[in-house]
Amino acid sequence: MRLWRYVPLSIWFAICGVSSSQLPTLVEVLNRDEDYSLLLSLLQRTLLIPTLNKLNGSTFFAPTNDAIKRRSEKDSLLQRVLEGDELKVPDNVQEELRQQLFYHLLNYTIQVPPVEPTTQTLKTLHFPKRSIGPPTHEPPPSPPWLPIPEGTLGGEPQRLRLTSRDESLWVGTDAFGQGGVEVVKSRTDASNGVVYGISDMLQVPPSLAHVVGNETSLSFLRKILTPDLEDFLNETSCLSLFIPVDAAWESIDPLERLYLESEFSDDDRRRILGMHSVVEDNVRWVESFASSTKMTTKYGSVLDVEVSSKGATVNGSEVVQPDVYASNGVLHLVSTLLIPPGALQLTPEKYLLTLNCTSFVSLLHSVNLTHLVNNSDHRYTILAPKDDVLSFFVNDGLPKAGSEELKQMLQYHFIPGLWTPKKLDHGALLETELREPGLDDGRQVLQVEVHNGEKSAADSKHISFGGAGVIGDRVDLNNTTIYFISRPLEPPVDPVASCVAKTPRTTFLIPRNSAFKRLGRLVSDHLLAASSKADLENVILHHVIDSVRYSKSLVNESQRTFPTLEGSDLQLERTDNGSVFIRASGGWADMQSALYPQNLLTKTGVIHEVSDLMIPRTVELNVGKLMKAAKATTMASLITKAGFDWWADRGLDGASWTEFNLTELVGNQEALRSVVSQHLIPTPPLSTSGGSSAVEPNNNNRPLPLYDLGTYSTLLTPSSAYGDIVFRTLEDKSDSEYMVGIKGARGTDGKTDWARVLGWGRTTTGSGTGGVIQVDRLLVPYHPRWWIEYGPPSFVGAVGIGTEAQSPEDNKNLAAENVKSFIAGGFGGVCAVLVGHPFDLTKTRLQTAKAWYNIPGPVDVVRKALARDGITGMYRGIVPPLLGVTPIFAMSFWAYDASKSLIYAETLSTLELATAWILVQGQGTSSTQYKGVVDVMRHLYREGGMRSIFRGTGATLTRDGPGSAAYFAAYEVTKKFLISKESTSGDLNLGAIIFAGGTAGVAMWSLAIPPDVLKSRLQSAPTGTYSGLFDCFRKTVAQDGITALWKGFGPAMARAFPANAATFLGVEASRKLLDSLF
Repeated sequence: MRLWRYVPLSIWFAICGVSSSQLPTLVEVLNRDEDYSLLLSLLQRTLLIPTLNKLNGSTFFAPTNDAIKRRSEKDSLLQRVLEGDELKVPDNVQEELRQQLFYHLLNYTIQVPPVEPTTQTLKTLHFPKRSIGPPTHEPPPSPPWLPIPEGTLGGEPQRLRLTSRDESLWVGTDAFGQGGVEVVKSRTDASNGVVYGISDMLQVPPSLAHVVGNETSLSFLRKILTPDLEDFLNETSCLSLFIPVDAAWESIDPLERLYLESEFSDDDRRRILGMHSVVEDNVRWVESFASSTKMTTKYGSVLDVEVSSKGATVNGSEVVQPDVYASNGVLHLVSTLLIPPGALQLTPEKYLLTLNCTSFVSLLHSVNLTHLVNNSDHRYTILAPKDDVLSFFVNDGLPKAGSEELKQMLQYHFIPGLWTPKKLDHGALLETELREPGLDDGRQVLQVEVHNGEKSAADSKHISFGGAGVIGDRVDLNNTTIYFISRPLEPPVDPVASCVAKTPRTTFLIPRNSAFKRLGRLVSDHLLAASSKADLENVILHHVIDSVRYSKSLVNESQRTFPTLEGSDLQLERTDNGSVFIRASGGWADMQSALYPQNLLTKTGVIHEVSDLMIPRTVELNVGKLMKAAKATTMASLITKAGFDWWADRGLDGASWTEFNLTELVGNQEALRSVVSQHLIPTPPLSTSGGSSAVEPNNNNRPLPLYDLGTYSTLLTPSSAYGDIVFRTLEDKSDSEYMVGIKGARGTDGKTDWARVLGWGRTTTGSGTGGVIQVDRLLVPYHPRWWIEYGPPSFVGAVGIGTEAQSPEDNKNLAAENVKSFIAGGFGGVCAVLVGHPFDLTKTRLQTAKAWYNIPGPVDVVRKALARDGITGMYRGIVPPLLGVTPIFAMSFWAYDASKSLIYAETLSTLELATAWILVQGQGTSSTQYKGVVDVMRHLYREGGMRSIFRGTGATLTRDGPGSAAYFAAYEVTKKFLISKESTSGDLNLGAIIFAGGTAGVAMWSLAIPPDVLKSRLQSAPTGTYSGLFDCFRKTVAQDGITALWKGFGPAMARAFPANAATFLGVEASRKLLDSLF
């Protein structure tokens, strides 16, 4: 549309000589143009016809019919109005629709259109108001409807921009002249104004809350808007916003942004929005800006506006997009935050709340220690357990909320000063905020352990405070450093103070020093912990008999039960040799202690010695308490995350998490379950002592019988060949008496597959069948490389040599295991012969047949054998294989299982030689040449001595070396693929075994056919026919062609699958049967 069409009315009238009184009115202009029929219906419905007639010199941006139809597809109110259904239109007085039409009207005629590409701002007849009340059924007031200068913009009308670009006019553009609705119909003059036809209806600016929600560059602000703040943006009139774009928020620390996004920052978010909000009597559009204009924000800070030829700035921040119109104000986008220095106080408490330490902060509030986390002027290193860590101690292990004991424990988590890893040394003692009366009100100290990582940087150090490991990265604030620890810290306590009152007439049974070591380190650590005072008191009172009992009374009298100050009884057992044993009221099965009468007299009674500590029934030692004593709360948390919380009352062990990526582990559920399963041991039944011993009466205090040096299955065992763990005694017992490792693991340089046993503790729950074993490092499940996993089976199968097992067997007898392997292998060999002999006979006759002998194929061999000898002919020569293959398979599978013995291929060659002679007889002759194995051996010896008997040994080695390697490797790979991880080691999966065995046979014979042909010809030919293996190869190829090397391939393949499937099925089934017998 050309711009000459927008000439002003006065000039147009002068040129044409037309009087304005001769022109039609605005309503008549619309009525004469069919393209405005829908607009007229809307004007009639809103009773605006009188209003248009009342106006003089106005401008009407009139939407065409197409524009109104297009808008009705998106505007439900407009759609219902056009449908004419009164019941569907909620606004009885049409106020909302009327305000939309007012936004298309100006109370003046626009001047000469702007020169491209300028934009001018227009004032419409739309005066925004607060949200319209509910619809009324009262009749509307009388027309004409004239807008009243009032509303949410301080009595000012809503603005509208008009831009000239692309040789057209556009209305409703942004501050840069972009967007908007095109003017598509020529200007039409009327006696009381002008009409411009536009391509779409103009959208009335919504509230500031909607404007902010639709602005693409304010995504971060939308994240931190609360419902209260949205209400403020919706309901506040004359609101001028100066909002920073997303890039501006990147100038603050990521942790500060994370805090602002959290639920704990409501007050700070309200303050921040107030720092960017101006509420006055008038809206602050750009047109109102003047140089050095000052505005006061809702927060109280001052905004200083500077205007230049380059644009406007607010406190030095560039206004990157001015005047985004809204119904209750205006939005200006600025380039930086307008937060005064020091106005936003981000305290350590706010960061702790943001970083999932809400429970820790709540505990601080309960004992009035908030000054430690709300004062940014003091420098502290805070040791904070996160919520998931503290949740493990909510019901057991934390002092009562608000108690003095809790206050002291929390003070122990604050270290004055900023202690970064660079400043920490191993073994250092750091003073804490906890002051002890016993130290003359001095500060209690906390020990630090530092272990260097693989990198030399200080940040690679692995740090623990008071035995609690650091989880994740530390957080450094202005005056605060925060470490996240794996468990709450417990201040040192006096383990005996206030436990034993000076009760008169008592007998005190004092354990020897060695009793605590035998009891188990973890049980002792639990009893000496600050949170276990009640348990320690009960244990001590259980050693105090509520009467005076001298040696004579205890040794010679008949009384067997003695009440204690704890409330339960001690049971005495006297032996024939004069020894006396005391049984506790609780603990585990057969818990007892030897009594050493001393008659050490005191003011209140007498003291005797006992060999061991006794646990009363009032003290429950569960896995949770022992894991806490082992400082293994990280492991406990991961057990729950892995879905093994049902294991709470069973046996398990703890580990140090040094040099292990916990974040990565928690994110990988499968890896997490694998690691946790490697550490969970189904506790085997513990045998009782069967009698008392004066030397070590309490030697059954271990959760596992470590002295057996056995192998134990873990929850990972059913799904991994390396799930078992094995214990060993260390020669150097300075650091540890035992070590534990993953059975069969190799290739990790000893970094992750073994650990030292630091201590143990046995539970009293579940009849005492469980507990915790503490180790010094994590046992990472072993996943060998493919050449390690499948190389040994291939090598053992090829040469029959294994390596000696690195770890001793557990409770099974090694000799019995060898016998089982031998018998199972022999049974598998018998199955192989019974199934595969008919195929072997067919294959051998095909391989040894002369070119002139008329045997066209395997079917003909079978036919002639059946015609000559009947069905028994297919089993001719079965005795030698039964005699030879059975022990050969027995030795092979024994060597394969035990990986110790050598299989001599010469034995195979000798027995196969006898078999081959019997199998080929009847080929080319009608008489039987040999009567049996002994006859064949005698004939061979007469023919060429011992050399003749061992003829074909080289070919047999050539065949069985690579063939056996493929044989065992294929079986292991196929079986592992077919058997699911959920299957247990005791399951007999027939389908998987049959298919894996058959696949192993096919894999072997795919490689073994050519050397097998040469072997058969060498063994069946008369002495002197071939000088050796190579000579046999050369003559066979020269006489029958290269295809002769694959003679018998069909029968071999036909035999390979069923015969070897039967072999492995026989081995596995017989082994399962033998395991059930012994």
